[in-house]
Amino acid sequence: MTLLILNQYRKGSGYKDVVGRLYHFPIRYLRALSDVPSPFIYYEPREGGDQVYFGTGSVLSVYEDTEDVGHAYAEIGGFREFPSTVNFYSAPGGGTWENPKTMRNSVRRLGMEVFNGILKAGGIVSDGAVQPETSEYIAEALQRELKSYPGPGKRSAPVLRRIRRILESFERPSAITNHVKRFRGDSCQLCGVRGFLKRDGTRYCEVHHLFHLAQDPPVECLSPEYLVVLCANCHRRMHYADVTTPIATPKGWEIRMDGDKVTFITKRCG
Repeated sequence: MTLLILNQYRKGSGYKDVVGRLYHFPIRYLRALSDVPSPFIYYEPREGGDQVYFGTGSVLSVYEDTEDVGHAYAEIGGFREFPSTVNFYSAPGGGTWENPKTMRNSVRRLGMEVFNGILKAGGIVSDGAVQPETSEYIAEALQRELKSYPGPGKRSAPVLRRIRRILESFERPSAITNHVKRFRGDSCQLCGVRGFLKRDGTRYCEVHHLFHLAQDPPVECLSPEYLVVLCANCHRRMHYADVTTPIATPKGWEIRMDGDKVTFITKRCG
């Protein structure tokens, strides 16, 4: 398990960050962020900030920013703000928590002892990381995403608009969508064709949210029962063809696409 420090300004920066939700970063830090899930602590640099540690969470997944070459996003879950910020110079003995020579790196690895020391100083008790690939991890990830969904009639917040734009631009990997792919396989639930073979030997497929956040979906719309596995072509059809609002069936959902009836089985996933 990799423990990280992420530089983050609380009042905005030149990056497309959303504190507690998304971390936007140059791809030179991709290797450091690739070991997911990775617990992290937020640090606000002194140039334009207060030089303090102010929160913690976990990096759940990392994916490319297709609109900004050379950059990527880290999806964040379980964010908790420190009850009190921790000054960089407040380590035991009056020293610094980190080696000042490493501070030029926006993403840094940290040892367990120092990591837990900062958590303790900030008023956070470390509960230990929940490991991926377990039902507990999937359930925890689902609860984090559901709690972040504001519900119908509350879509004016800039943070939600930013998240929705990313969702509509390209596939957003997450603990839940990855779980759906593992359980249902790599064949398209619309056309039946398997995903193409990638360089790493796995098959490519995408997960589609049947109810878009731009509409007024059920609050549980991010759960596996509301997701379908599609090939890239059918995924685009679902977004741009003449598709009706899904109607619930005993085993999943029914839609009409360009006048033809389509049935998705989604009720069981794990």
